[in-house]
Amino acid sequence: MSSPHARSASFGAALIVIVALLLPAVGCKGTTKGVEKRSAKLSASDKPKAERSRCNTAGKRVVKLDLNQDKQPDVWKLYRTKVEGGAKVDVLTCKERDLNFDGRKDVWYYYDDDGNIRMEEMDLYFDGRIDLVTYRQGGKMVRQEMDTNHNGKADVFKHYEEEILARIERDTNHDGKIDYWEYYEGGQLDRIGYDDDSDGVVDRWDRAKAK
Repeated sequence: MSSPHARSASFGAALIVIVALLLPAVGCKGTTKGVEKRSAKLSASDKPKAERSRCNTAGKRVVKLDLNQDKQPDVWKLYRTKVEGGAKVDVLTCKERDLNFDGRKDVWYYYDDDGNIRMEEMDLYFDGRIDLVTYRQGGKMVRQEMDTNHNGKADVFKHYEEEILARIERDTNHDGKIDYWEYYEGGQLDRIGYDDDSDGVVDRWDRAKAK
């Protein structure tokens, strides 16, 4: 039988190990909350910028195309003229499309000066309202915003890294603040965070079930 002194020493050593194991976890939790709070605040402001004026016809040459030959334009291409090396060059700034041939524009593509699509806006339900906005950098998709309840405000935000889904944020109660997070690893759902008291901080986590 071990002595009281030996048992006390063993208990003390075990306590030190437990504390050492818990400290990193506590620190990680605090850091994660900070990240989620920052994410909730910046979701509407950290998106890449795109100039909507690039689809303004003022000062631009407009080319119209009739794809279904019904004598109504279905595609509009807007060009801005600039001077390069002493010569005038037409630069595509915007392309608009009527996908269902009802006479109303449904898709808008905004181009940068290098010919890359910077932003896309889509009316998915052909009701005259934009439901999906996609942002690109260097030709790669980095972010999408969706308006799922058709109130004119985005409530789902998808973030991509090298065009692979990395995070989804949702405003589930449509109060203008993110309260739900999905994190992906290698394109697969890893964990889900919930903000139960609308303070912009994750209150509880769920781990994704292994497939």
